[in-house]
Amino acid sequence: MYLFSRQARLSGARFRDSIAWAIEASQRVSQTTGLELGLWSRMFSPGVGTLVWATFVPDLATMEAANDKLMVDDGINALFERGNDFVIPGSMDDALATVISGTPDPNRQIEYVAIVQATMCSGKLADGISLGVEISQRAEKITGVPSMFVADATGNYGAVAWLTGLTDVAELERAQVALNSDASFIEFLDKKIKGVYNDLPGSAVQLIYRRIPT
Repeated sequence: MYLFSRQARLSGARFRDSIAWAIEASQRVSQTTGLELGLWSRMFSPGVGTLVWATFVPDLATMEAANDKLMVDDGINALFERGNDFVIPGSMDDALATVISGTPDPNRQIEYVAIVQATMCSGKLADGISLGVEISQRAEKITGVPSMFVADATGNYGAVAWLTGLTDVAELERAQVALNSDASFIEFLDKKIKGVYNDLPGSAVQLIYRRIPT
């Protein structure tokens, strides 16, 4: 399974119009491709105005078929071009990640997603993958909230991420407090991650996204 996402940063001009455009784009892409596309806005995090469209697909053939449908749809291409009025030039990027552990639960209504991004050290890819799965499982046991571990298939080689979907802001806060106050989990991280993930300042990033209803 893959997680595909497209990120763009709004210029800040005509904010309401830009959000309406982003919602319309999400709806049109979902209708045309048959994929369940979520629209997310970065919250409490660096990069104010960053939007992400994201969807899970079982294989790359599904992504290829979806892309082929979009490329020949004049209405959608006109809609994409209208995005130039709202998006900072050069800020749009696609990303593809392989889901290593965890699966999306269609029965959970997710409003927030907390993400921790890191990069594995050279020569530690096997250790980084196995440790990433263990970290995800431990975090899920502590918080009681499903966690997912993914590895980038495009972009920064060796990049990985932990994704946690939360039903509301109260659950987001409870999960963060639970992890930050669990001494055994913190000790585990201190002991295990050194030399496996890059520890240069700024190499690990934490982000929070909130779903925009579409």
